[in-house]
Amino acid sequence: MIRANRLAKGLLAACILFTMQAQAGKIYRWVDAEGNVHLSDKVPSDHSKNARSVLSETGREVDRVQRAKTAEEIAKEKELEKLRAEQQRLIEIQRAKDQVLLRTFRTEDDLLMARNGKLIAIDSNIQVIRGNIRRMKTRLAEMQQSAAAMERQGQRLSENLLKDIETTRTQLKDSYTTIIHKEQEKEVIRNVASKDLARFRSLKNLHDENADPQLTQKKRRSLLDTVVICPDENTCNKAWEKVEEYVRKHATTRLQMLSDVIIMAAAPQKDDDISLTASRIRYKDRPGAELFMDLQCKLSPRGNDLCQTEQIEQIRLGFRDYLDDSIKQ
Repeated sequence: MIRANRLAKGLLAACILFTMQAQAGKIYRWVDAEGNVHLSDKVPSDHSKNARSVLSETGREVDRVQRAKTAEEIAKEKELEKLRAEQQRLIEIQRAKDQVLLRTFRTEDDLLMARNGKLIAIDSNIQVIRGNIRRMKTRLAEMQQSAAAMERQGQRLSENLLKDIETTRTQLKDSYTTIIHKEQEKEVIRNVASKDLARFRSLKNLHDENADPQLTQKKRRSLLDTVVICPDENTCNKAWEKVEEYVRKHATTRLQMLSDVIIMAAAPQKDDDISLTASRIRYKDRPGAELFMDLQCKLSPRGNDLCQTEQIEQIRLGFRDYLDDSIKQ
């Protein structure tokens, strides 16, 4: 029965097509929502959004009109166009960066030399800051000794002396803050160089058998290894108590300064002296702070050798572990 109905419909469509061919006009073919096939020289308005074919006089399809898109489909297409435009923008940006990279560096060595030059410049700056810190520690010790002597003699401490002591303390704290920023700057330089080197090799179809150790080694000593972040004032206060314990435990020189922002042992005087300084660097734009511990040995051959030992390395790396419980609580 179904086959007979389909045959009847086919015969009917053929008859209609034959009639339209005689009129030599355009013939449209479409299927309605129920699956019925329609042939006509005009498309009724209620079917104008349906997909349809345009047939020739011989019944061959010469054109096809897609169905009208829904509002949702139109919105999706617009969003897709935006995504493709953004993708193309990113591609153009990357191409421009690639061109700059290839124009700036001819070889991998050129790129590594540029990176090393930046790192050396920052390290030199850090060494200057460290030298200033040593001088400030010595000056602070002298001023504190003078203040103690005046108090023993019953003399009133001068305003200038008190001001100089406070200024030196502030300068010490600011100097350690600067060191952290410099170390963070070095990390950025290394990361950028690592990405640039990988991209350079990709563009040049080079392999990385001779990869630079400074870019590929898993662990590289950095002053940032002794930076601990506490999220809020209460947590920082608890952690700061542990910082004081750690400094007292590992420093071999006397405690020279103790406040809510800096804990400092005196500068090393002997070859086997270990001096620790911790600073609490509060964030300006949010709660919390960075707790930074710095370790210094005496500026002498034996002092320098001491600072390269496993003992000193364990003191540096142990700082984070010692504060870990107080930060997580």
